Amino acid sequence: MNYKIPIADLIRRRRSWRSYGKRALEPEKREQLTNFFNNLETPFWGNSPRFDLVDIGPPGKGRIPGTYGLIKGAGIFLVGAMKRGHRDMEDFGYLFEQIVLFATELDLATCWIGVTVARGPLEDKINLLSHETIPAVTPLGYPAKHRALSETAARASMGAAKRKPWKDLFFDGALGVPLDQQATGDYAIPLEMVRLGPSATNKQPWRIIRKNGAFHFFLQRAAGYIKMTDAADIQRIDMGIAMCHFELAARDLSLAGHWTETVPWTEPLPKKCEYIVSWKEG
Repeated sequence: MNYKIPIADLIRRRRSWRSYGKRALEPEKREQLTNFFNNLETPFWGNSPRFDLVDIGPPGKGRIPGTYGLIKGAGIFLVGAMKRGHRDMEDFGYLFEQIVLFATELDLATCWIGVTVARGPLEDKINLLSHETIPAVTPLGYPAKHRALSETAARASMGAAKRKPWKDLFFDGALGVPLDQQATGDYAIPLEMVRLGPSATNKQPWRIIRKNGAFHFFLQRAAGYIKMTDAADIQRIDMGIAMCHFELAARDLSLAGHWTETVPWTEPLPKKCEYIVSWKEG
């Protein structure tokens, strides 16, 4: 987790890019990325995916096969392969987002792709094992000078730049009781970094309750998402991204705390809402 730029700045800086220019990724940046993801710390639940940089072709050469026309001009993809296990998707999202933020620090463009990628060609390139899956990938490179018209339309249709307000995401003691932003002190920044995080079609499925000296993370599922692909539970990956943003921002502020599980969560929850993990202060 060694970043030279404050995490909050990287999170605010990053945008999803689907259109890439002709500038190639420099060998030194490729080496930096490889060193970074090869030295990531084991995440909370102990799942350790492997990552690789896969060459697709010369940058800036049109639409990329296997991306349903959404990605244009990318020459390199970051691919992650994950062994199935307890909370595998959360650990994957937590680690993959760290790499995405490091790529942002290197001034590289990225775009989380989960559902809209054909995994077959990538499986061959990384020698995917029978017990592994590819939950998500991202192109890596330099953005084109202008977004393709299809990209602009896609971003508008899913409200890519919009985020839910605090009152819909963060709660005091129980769901439905909005958490006062001013009352959270320094933790207002980690929470805001969660709010700004990327998620599948910008659904922002995370809900957080502050109670008894801890921040409790819940997944509020959107209809149909669990069945979108057999390769990954997309919204659980989103929860890993939320954990990544929260922890990295807290560490940047020297806020002491650690992840823990409160099992079982005994209080009633809304339909399609499930407890994931807690951040214990101190």
